[in-house]
Amino acid sequence: MYDIVLLDADMTIWDFEASEKYALRDVVERLGVPMTEEIMQHYHEVNDALWHAFDLKQVTREDLAVRRFEDLLQFVGRAGKPMEMNDYYQHRLGEYSIMLPGAEDMCRQLAERSTLYILTNGMHDAQTGRFEKSPIKPYIKEMFISQDMGCQKPDQEYYDKVFEIIGLKDKSRAVMVGDSLTSDIQGGINGGVDTIWYNPKGKPVNPAIMPTYIARTMDEIVEHVFA
Repeated sequence: MYDIVLLDADMTIWDFEASEKYALRDVVERLGVPMTEEIMQHYHEVNDALWHAFDLKQVTREDLAVRRFEDLLQFVGRAGKPMEMNDYYQHRLGEYSIMLPGAEDMCRQLAERSTLYILTNGMHDAQTGRFEKSPIKPYIKEMFISQDMGCQKPDQEYYDKVFEIIGLKDKSRAVMVGDSLTSDIQGGINGGVDTIWYNPKGKPVNPAIMPTYIARTMDEIVEHVFA
């Protein structure tokens, strides 16, 4: 059994896709443009590519924030200030604390026997806003936001800092749980802990990034932690 559980935030606990949909709608409508599926799809493609590049350290967090809204302004044919749009988006995102089905119960069960921490590369305003409104707050001992720590998943430095803060000496006691192979699972590997890949859609495994366990459901995450 693992008595330290390191949980990713977006699409592991929170339904980021739902929160993003509402927050982006607020941003677009503030520009005087009706939200459409075409706009949403275009933004997703650009944003997902930028976050992947961020994980690979090909762009900075600031580049990501500006470039996605520069592109959006061009796509909808409006003038605006990309960083101000990003700030407003982060604020609105923090207002939507939408949990994935089963996530609250999973955290409650895990917290009965383990100490839970959230490890996230998400941006500070959005993550803290959602956390403060979240029903899982009583179950989480601390949240580590990479923006505040000066390093990010999957870097070993990030995990070393987390482990120093929480006083983890025996890494066999800890497990990293997350939906991203490149960020969460590779991060756990770099940090020297076991990993659980939350993979509800049954995506194929990448032989280069092998998790210790794979879970298709929240219940399976609990089973792996307590096995």
